This record gives sequence, C-alpha cells and structure tokens, in this order.
Amino acid sequence: MPPITNAAAKPLENTVIAVTSAGRGFGHSIARALSIAGATVICVDANPEAASLTAAELERGGAQSIPIKGDSSVQLEVAQTFNKMLEIYGSINGLVHIADEASSTPFKKLLEGEFSEMLETTARSSYLMLQMLLKRCPNAWATLVLPPQASNEPQTRALRSYLSGLVGGLSETGMRVNALVPSRAAGGLEFDSRLGESAVSLALTASRGITGQTIGVTLSAVKDVRSNIPREFYL
Repeated sequence: MPPITNAAAKPLENTVIAVTSAGRGFGHSIARALSIAGATVICVDANPEAASLTAAELERGGAQSIPIKGDSSVQLEVAQTFNKMLEIYGSINGLVHIADEASSTPFKKLLEGEFSEMLETTARSSYLMLQMLLKRCPNAWATLVLPPQASNEPQTRALRSYLSGLVGGLSETGMRVNALVPSRAAGGLEFDSRLGESAVSLALTASRGITGQTIGVTLSAVKDVRSNIPREFYL
C-alpha cells in the first residue's frame, strides 16, 4: 500500500466528514482521499477493527481521524453513531454513505434472503443515514455511492433507480445530496482513486450548488497481479 503523502493544498481543511464502511472497499479509498484533502474523517464501520485500522492509517499520514463502530442498517446504531459524532465535534459538514451492495445472481434464481440483505445494506441504510443527517445536521451535505454500473441484474438496477430517486427527491427539500455510480466494484486504492477524487470534488465549497445529481464515475481497469507472479508460487 503506498504511503499517504501531504498534499500542498488542503481544500477540505477545517471540515469534518463521516464515511461509512470506511474499513474496506470504496469507503476506505474515499476516506483516504478526503483526509489527503485536509478533512477530519470519521471512519464508521460495523467492524470496529476495520474502522480503527483505517483511522490509524489516516493519522499516520498526518490527518485527524477517529473510528466509530456503527451498522448503518440498524436504527439504534445509527442514532448512537450520530450521538457520538456530535458529542465529539458538535456537528459534521458532510456524510459519504457507501450503499454499493450489488447482486450478480440471475433474477430467476434470486433467493428472498439475498434480496432482503441487499435491501438492508443499500436502501434501508441510506434511508436511516440520510434521515438522521437531516434531523441532526440539517446544514450538512451528503454523497451516496450506489451499486456499480457493471451490475445489471434487475434487482440491482431497481435499487440504483430507487436511490437515485431518493437523492433527487431530497434535493427538492433543500438538502444538498448527490450520488456517485462507480463503473465497477471496488478494486483497491490503486484502482479506485477517481471515485475518491469525485467524492472530494462534491465536498468542496465550490460544489455547493450541485445537488440532486447522480454522477457516473469511470474507474480504471483492475489488473490481475497474478500475471506478474511465477506459476509455481500459486496456491
């Protein structure tokens, strides 16, 4: 993993931004990009060890960060997460919520349990996080990361449409909220940097007039590192 380097410009200095699922995937990449831009990043994750590892990584790079254990699909934990954030910081400037759970199972073979789990981690978690943000931090902005465009099964397309509609509807109430749609699933820091850059752009003061938008982000191809490993080392 490449080390975090101090950027000359810190456009998000003196801002506090919460990132869900910060311990892995797109959440990790976005938390890192926001920290490099100068933000204080609250790393929220249902896995407390993963949240702590990301927060420690950001602090080693010179950023300010804290971990908070919180499952975004559980109402009580969402309330506790906001209570803790506001107890420490008073308020937050923004929230990046990762709602990228996708299903590649053909619809005719899709089990109810898999569909319900996907609803919990995308639709329900987005509803809970955005509603709580609107109640507790009405001046904060929000960015959702939706299921990747490459996932085209009907159930995933329906979830993307729902979340995009939620973003558009909330923007009409005066909330500044947008959505990012990555072209593919998370591939790691080296390959997901464009999504982090897009999240930083939406967090800038200059972007305060952008709201209700669903924006596609084309990510670079994920290379198969095994091609550089001699065959005899394969397990």
